[in-house]
Amino acid sequence: MTVLFPQKYPDIVSRIITLDNRRMAFPKDRNLKIYSLRSSDQPADEGVIPVESDLKKRRMTIIRLPDVKHNDMDDDANAEQRKEIQNYIWGFLND
Repeated sequence: MTVLFPQKYPDIVSRIITLDNRRMAFPKDRNLKIYSLRSSDQPADEGVIPVESDLKKRRMTIIRLPDVKHNDMDDDANAEQRKEIQNYIWGFLND
């Protein structure tokens, strides 16, 4: 839903944060700032994440979390994982 919303309503969204979206490709709008936290165990489908050279052009930041699995990116996260995810989110919101 996070990735779909700015595609449907581009005039009201300036940035998004995703937690390991795997199916829907990121919007191509260059004015949209995208921050994505990625798990260590579940790759995204082909075409969801742009190639490395396109990330900066498209204002995207991809953070890989080596100690966080996909299913830990919800209420199942332990205190350390939750803190790491929250710290990244706060950093992005304060940017």
